Amino acid sequence: MSEVPAIELRDVSVTYNHGTPDEVAALRTVSLTVQKGETIIITGNNGSGKSTLLRAIAGTAPVTSGTVLIGGTDVTHWPPHRRARLLGFIYQDPMLGTCPNMTVHENFRLVAGGHWWSLLPERLHAEDGQAGLVESSGLPLDRKAGSVMNSLSGGQRQGAALVLALSSSRSILLMDEFTSSLDHSVRKSYLRIIAKQSARQQLTILGVMHDLAGTDVLHAREARLSGGEIYVPKEVRLT
Repeated sequence: MSEVPAIELRDVSVTYNHGTPDEVAALRTVSLTVQKGETIIITGNNGSGKSTLLRAIAGTAPVTSGTVLIGGTDVTHWPPHRRARLLGFIYQDPMLGTCPNMTVHENFRLVAGGHWWSLLPERLHAEDGQAGLVESSGLPLDRKAGSVMNSLSGGQRQGAALVLALSSSRSILLMDEFTSSLDHSVRKSYLRIIAKQSARQQLTILGVMHDLAGTDVLHAREARLSGGEIYVPKEVRLT
């Protein structure tokens, strides 16, 4: 018997303002299977439905028709907070992936399960996995431990959001164009971190990007969305 896919979409459609003059078909009967440990990057122009596809999986875009399965379980009608126990999400806007009015240390503590570390003046006390990710990110997050998240620069917030997502216990990661505002060298660095952690934890990754520049390190397969419809090369298995 074949292994149950990590993510499976069966004829998923998402229509906004259904039945009104402003009706927009964001996704049109999209079917896609992402196997455990696989990385798929979806490309497409603005308005093609990329972010909507991720939101349909995460539960923040209500599915008009079709079925969403995670680990073989039908989650189509699950609320977002319930799906969040199974999925990590890195947003294009890092403020959506962190608690902006809490310190860097407090954000890390929440992800790690509420361990009450003591916070010394210039040091972030994190679990081994988090500490390694902080170091590899090249960001001064340890020196920023007592800083409120929304006081960090955009790149630092994005790095913190990345480390937080990768240091959680979730084995499925959704990435919504989180590298789009980063310069080339930082983008490459962050993608290398994702690749290393993915190999270590056997993560399943579904990401959306405008292009595949620098993503060769992820050994990803590409799919393409256009007008709410998806094209996937034959080697990527469909439902």
